[in-house]
Amino acid sequence: MMMETCPVCSCSFSNGDIDRVEYPTTYHEQVRGEVPAIIRFCGRCQVGVAFPMLSDSRQDELYAGGKYWNKAAIAVPSKAYPVPFALAQARWRSIERFLKQSRRIKGIRLLDVGAGHGYIGLLASASSNISIGNYTAVEPDPAMRQYLQQMWNVWKCKQRLDAIASMDQVTGNYDVVILSNILEHLDNPQSLIKSAVALLSLGGLLFVDVPNQDYLFKKDVFPHLLFFSPSSLEFLLKKEDLDIVLMGVWGRSMYKSPLYEKAALSTRLIGKMVEIFYRFLPGKFLVRFYTWYFGVDHPNLDGTWIRALCRRK
Repeated sequence: MMMETCPVCSCSFSNGDIDRVEYPTTYHEQVRGEVPAIIRFCGRCQVGVAFPMLSDSRQDELYAGGKYWNKAAIAVPSKAYPVPFALAQARWRSIERFLKQSRRIKGIRLLDVGAGHGYIGLLASASSNISIGNYTAVEPDPAMRQYLQQMWNVWKCKQRLDAIASMDQVTGNYDVVILSNILEHLDNPQSLIKSAVALLSLGGLLFVDVPNQDYLFKKDVFPHLLFFSPSSLEFLLKKEDLDIVLMGVWGRSMYKSPLYEKAALSTRLIGKMVEIFYRFLPGKFLVRFYTWYFGVDHPNLDGTWIRALCRRK
């Protein structure tokens, strides 16, 4: 059964007058037809919505059952996973800059929802500009929580780390709440944003990062359920009592991105060469390369990632 209301603006979907496109995927292990078939677009806020939505049990299987993050090795982070590490650096720089401007620099409590590798927490713990009091990482995959615990020890972080499975275990107030590449996986993003804002201290910062309409340039977007543009993400955030201090798009142009299946031959060849010699290249080089290769720090209206930073009033 199809959802009848938009999960972002709550307006009703009408029959036959909403644009739709095929859901791009190479995922063939369809379980009871639960891999979405189409993306419909809300006529009011323009967000794209996958149909049919994944069931709650299917989502639990993916995220808590280890099928989304399919490996977690003990290794130096930048060498093992240079792309997530490069992205985490860019995200942390945005957060760190505004913390310094607001002069909130000591004893910062950081909550990272859908933390994955937890690289933002590792980078924050090593910051020479901001003093982190503790880092709480919400990550349903037990292998990824274990990975983060191990890396916390490898980096010899002295701050407190709480690696937990769900938001239900979170208590207290935080100076920064991070929702990085998580809203696109949810059928009710407003609920998570409300929960995040409730955990923010007054003047605290909410950081949000989502792909920019990635159905346009990726051949596989599974298991994404929502497809945001800057305007639809802004619509969602403005429903809460938040002051948006940063809203922008970063990355190479989506049609020149290495993620685009019709990317230039030269772009693909450069990426392939680095893959071939990957094991011989130092981790710091790989992080710098992928920062450039994907344009991680490059503002671009037609880019691949949307980032927003909001202050609780």
